[in-house]
Amino acid sequence: MPNMVVCVKQTVDVYQLKPHPETQAPLTSQAQFKNSDFDLNALEEAIRIKEKHGGKVVVVSAGPDVKPLLVRECLAMGADEAYVFSDPVMARADGYVSAAVLSKLIEKKAGGWDLILCGEASLDENAYQTGPRLAELFNVPHVSYVNKLEWLGDRVKAWKSVEEGVRVVSCKTPAVVTVGLEINTPRLPSLLMIRAAQKKPLNEVRRAELELTDEILTPLAEVIEVKALKTERRRQVYEGKPEELADKLVETILAQGGGKR
Repeated sequence: MPNMVVCVKQTVDVYQLKPHPETQAPLTSQAQFKNSDFDLNALEEAIRIKEKHGGKVVVVSAGPDVKPLLVRECLAMGADEAYVFSDPVMARADGYVSAAVLSKLIEKKAGGWDLILCGEASLDENAYQTGPRLAELFNVPHVSYVNKLEWLGDRVKAWKSVEEGVRVVSCKTPAVVTVGLEINTPRLPSLLMIRAAQKKPLNEVRRAELELTDEILTPLAEVIEVKALKTERRRQVYEGKPEELADKLVETILAQGGGKR
């Protein structure tokens, strides 16, 4: 029976995020937080494997202000327990720090595992780094961009998206797998599942327990500034016959693009 760990990041709901009218900086203080969509797909896939083959699903989450209610959502979906590292130091974490902290959570709290599942990217940064970095830290195989997954005991079989279509691969476990949005549709917990989740373990872990040094918590990359892309339409109106309009449009495009006809 597989023991699985799912990494779940809490992010702002980018679909409701609005920019400041003058600076174009995102108004994160006014945005709601949610579990990253990709990570919920990873959790759903782990739960489906558990329903078919048995085993255990452990959720790990790290962030500057991890909200217990959102972790309970993961437990309500079917995870068995959760370990959380909530510390302001994670506010400036990059891919290196995030993977290092999650690896410590998994190593010291999640116990033995056969499979780590992550979303292929986070909803906010889309850096695509957590899964590959975890595989490197644990020195295990990694399969990315997975849209179908099968558990085969001591191996996993995965269908992954590539430029020319879909490639089918397999690897031995333990392994790390990152999944895309198309792999499944995450379930909505019922009222009964939500109530049952209140009795499941949600463990908050302190920095000292994970032996996190300043070196581990120092990011290798720094975000200087984030701005929304501002675009404005030229609102040019052309009048005339279709042939004339086509010529005018071509001339305008070439003139603005610096090309030649």
